[in-house]
Amino acid sequence: MRLRRMTADRLEGIARRQRTRVSLFSLAIVLAACGDDATGPDGDGVLGEWVRSAGVQRTYELRVPPSYVEGRPTPLLLAFHGNPDTGAGFEARSGLTPAAAEAGFITAYPDGIEGTWGTEDVLLVHDLIRHLADHLSVDRDRVYAAGFSAGGTITQLFACSLADELAAAVSVGATLESDIADGCRPAREIPILFVHGTDDQVFPWEGRSIGSLERLSVEATLDRWKQLNRCFGEADAIWLPDLVDDGTRAWTEQWTDCQRDAEVMLYGLEGGGHTWPSGPGPFPPGLVTQEISSAEIIEFLERHTLR
Repeated sequence: MRLRRMTADRLEGIARRQRTRVSLFSLAIVLAACGDDATGPDGDGVLGEWVRSAGVQRTYELRVPPSYVEGRPTPLLLAFHGNPDTGAGFEARSGLTPAAAEAGFITAYPDGIEGTWGTEDVLLVHDLIRHLADHLSVDRDRVYAAGFSAGGTITQLFACSLADELAAAVSVGATLESDIADGCRPAREIPILFVHGTDDQVFPWEGRSIGSLERLSVEATLDRWKQLNRCFGEADAIWLPDLVDDGTRAWTEQWTDCQRDAEVMLYGLEGGGHTWPSGPGPFPPGLVTQEISSAEIIEFLERHTLR
């Protein structure tokens, strides 16, 4: 993913063409949370349609779990699509919402500008967290980010830049890119999980150079995050039971002797392609593992809080 850098005029022009939307498990829940004020902080629109960031109207999908109770702090997961895609498309392909809802997470799926992500999206994440916390009972100590493909790469940028706002991060089908790795200086150590297939053709296991852009290998990415989180020791590969005859096999590697308990963890997927685990798809060519699912991703997040 080559990070996009745009002028304010171009961002404003794109934003005028974006459609707004709202899709909730229960709109009544959200309206109750907002009281009489069902508008966003910067203009008209029901909560869930859009948030203004850097002067641009940014859209997102919102899911509020059936267990949501106004006044009870609720974890928030921000989920970032691949390139090109939309929040709604990523939600449909990943099957993440049911697992998040079962665990009682509010889930938001932002839309990248023209289907992609850029450096301005660091501010979007900050603004979206504030926007949702202003109108819903968000537990600010349990705010998480997860992304697939280009969304996984940008999630790592968020972990580098917003470690004081995010409790943990998950990157699926994406490694670090060299410019992010070189400039990563998180405010604190941040737990991070990787899910990656050995047959991923977009972010190859061994890495890839595309012009001046370098996508690091899985090993180099893990090493960089172990360094950032000040992890020590070695991790053994632990193979999980092969439960489904789908051409894949899953194993874990986990580093837990890290500063502030900021573990670094990998779910490796032997034979897995550039896909979301157990996602309904469709995805680019490659096997979709059924050995793990979004439930394991949520379980990782649940282990971690900001304070």
